[in-house]
Amino acid sequence: MEIKFERFHLQSDLLSPLKDFESVSIPTEIRIDPLTKRKSRIITWSLPSTGKFDFSRMIEESKGCIFCPENVLQKTPRYLKEIVPEGRVSAGEAIGFPNLFPAGTYGSVVVLCRDHFLNLHEFTPEIYVEGFSVAVEIIRKTMAYDLHARFWQISQNFLLPGGSSILHPHLQVIGDPTPTNEMEWLIDAGSSYYEKNNTLFWNDLVRMEEKLGERYIATSGKVHWFVPFAPIGFNEVCGMVEDHASLTTLGQEEISSLAKGIVSTLRYYYDKDLNSFNFAIYSISGEGSHRLLIRIISRTPIQSYYLNDWTSFEVLQSELTSNIYPEVLCREIRPYFS
Repeated sequence: MEIKFERFHLQSDLLSPLKDFESVSIPTEIRIDPLTKRKSRIITWSLPSTGKFDFSRMIEESKGCIFCPENVLQKTPRYLKEIVPEGRVSAGEAIGFPNLFPAGTYGSVVVLCRDHFLNLHEFTPEIYVEGFSVAVEIIRKTMAYDLHARFWQISQNFLLPGGSSILHPHLQVIGDPTPTNEMEWLIDAGSSYYEKNNTLFWNDLVRMEEKLGERYIATSGKVHWFVPFAPIGFNEVCGMVEDHASLTTLGQEEISSLAKGIVSTLRYYYDKDLNSFNFAIYSISGEGSHRLLIRIISRTPIQSYYLNDWTSFEVLQSELTSNIYPEVLCREIRPYFS
């Protein structure tokens, strides 16, 4: 079964008042994800940038939060002694503890740094190396306590458009005995591909993308960075870690490569006047057809007149949209990984 990059071109014709009511054609492209077969739409228009947002008021009003250094040890929960005898996990400035309002069986928060706020260009690889080191230790200790918790997501929701209610940079670490919908789709489709081809989809994909050169960004150690053919969000960048399915097996080299790729992506977002984002790492133990995957997407930036980037297409039609051709995004972001 060959990996196929399927697309369909749509065109809307109208008499535009922006062109003195001359006839114009506005294209839309539907793409089919080569693994999950999920559709996404590439739209070719977007609202103009309003420039960099001034966060000074938000910072002033929210500083001294529970994640700030003077509060984090007094106002955050501790782990059960059976899981983490010390109560919390730390590395450098990063500190991890149970989520007071978890969304899963094992929910944790990792505060990334002492600084109450960082703009996108201010994140460093060291910040994420420390944060991931804490997350990995949390997962290892929890899995030693409960072997059934093998489905883990490590995510960052940055700023209000990304779903975060706290300005202070932090990660979410969530483990469950059952996979999320996205994990299940990846597992089922990846297993089916392996049964038919006796090869791993992710290995075949990155080899093909590297050969085509249209969406392949860079390699950093065992981490392959690329723009997906059928994105599930705006300005989506993906990283796949070769030979690993779970964060628990990563060494420092792989963790460092993931951190550098995230920071490179955030620098590109900042230069595009973006300021909010999400990423998710899909970490699954015991699934031979899976490979550790990270997805990073930008969100509609905080600005004077905020426009949500999820419409009825996404929430009611389950059809995701992107506002840039993946091939264009790849050309633009590749220098940030050099």
